Amino acid sequence: MVTMVSTSEALVALSNSILNSIGDLNKLEYNKKGRKYRFVNNNFQRIREEDKHLVICPEEPESQLAVMSSFYILLNTDNGELLRRYPDFCLAIIGCAREIEAHGWYEEENSSVVHVKNAKYDPRVVSEPALEYIRLNPIEQRHIDMGLVLMTCAKLNFLHTDHHIGTKVEGFYMKHFIKEYFGEELLASPEVLVALKSFVHWGNIKGILYRLDVPNIKTTPELVKAFSQFPEPMEELKLSVYDRYPSGTSKYSLIRKSIDVLGDWQFSSLIPYPQDFNFDLDWLYELCHNIEKDPVKYHLRSSTKALCENPVNLGELSSRYSKQIAALLDFISMIIHTFEDTGGDFLLQNSKIPKLTPELISRHSELYQQIQKLYDNVRSYEEKGWDTDDIVLRLGAPEKSLFSTVMAMREKYSDDYE
Repeated sequence: MVTMVSTSEALVALSNSILNSIGDLNKLEYNKKGRKYRFVNNNFQRIREEDKHLVICPEEPESQLAVMSSFYILLNTDNGELLRRYPDFCLAIIGCAREIEAHGWYEEENSSVVHVKNAKYDPRVVSEPALEYIRLNPIEQRHIDMGLVLMTCAKLNFLHTDHHIGTKVEGFYMKHFIKEYFGEELLASPEVLVALKSFVHWGNIKGILYRLDVPNIKTTPELVKAFSQFPEPMEELKLSVYDRYPSGTSKYSLIRKSIDVLGDWQFSSLIPYPQDFNFDLDWLYELCHNIEKDPVKYHLRSSTKALCENPVNLGELSSRYSKQIAALLDFISMIIHTFEDTGGDFLLQNSKIPKLTPELISRHSELYQQIQKLYDNVRSYEEKGWDTDDIVLRLGAPEKSLFSTVMAMREKYSDDYE
């Protein structure tokens, strides 16, 4: 027998079904690249794993909560195997946790470090084994020094990539010092990676970048005072600030580096440089000069992390120069896909460099024909045994060449090449 229901009853039933579905979604979680997401407010949002938070009580240093908390986290990483197999590594983390709590080297707004009154777990449940562990394995100054170096390396990773660690141990210096301090096998340990992912987020980003002499970090008197006690970072780490561009600006670095490399190529004086405004290099070299002078201002998360005053909006910057970026990448592509031995062979594997497609060629048909004709002429003389200088003299440089354009930029921004 079929039971008839009214329209209103059907709507109520449908509403309940939808609400139940939403309720089920609220319970959904998934992991992606080591990060946990939960369905919140009709969207999947990243959530912090509360059992990885460093719990502190700085007003009661004798309680040693940071020691217990870091021990608790390491203990739960792989049921204590990490503590047993790699005591020096674990003591570096525990020792640093103690210093972070004692000196205030954490971020007040950073949920990775929480006061005990707001904690989701009580680290004192492991007080006895934690204190026994450091009694049997005393924390030495070398442990603290090693841990702070790893912390500093992680902040350099953040500056350059927007990630402290990543899905594996990344960053030249991070890998170098883990290998030097603790042995190469730790680089491949998933448990070590999990422990590092927790540990490196406990330190204050601005404070450590400030100690690395990154210019124009937004500080407070309290932060400066706290980090006056942070050990002086080694000079090579300070210099490595400028090894790479800040996160969010790699395409500008790529284009300028590519243009510079091609400018040094033996046939660059024969390549006609386009007169179109979109191929202008002045904006690029000026922008790169400014990025190198004030990297944190151009960091992808400079605004959300309040790293400096007046951060640049990278979205607006990219929109402003979108046509120039596309044109220069096309120009680079046409050269490296036509000629061999340009010095830019490594660029062929870079995903940001477009493939030499019919669409690209049609966008710059006249320029491409000039480049192709030049290639044919160069090959013809090379097959006759002519050397580079004779070929260049024979073919003659155009009024405005790639070489002359790059040299003009280098002269104008000569300070960037010292």
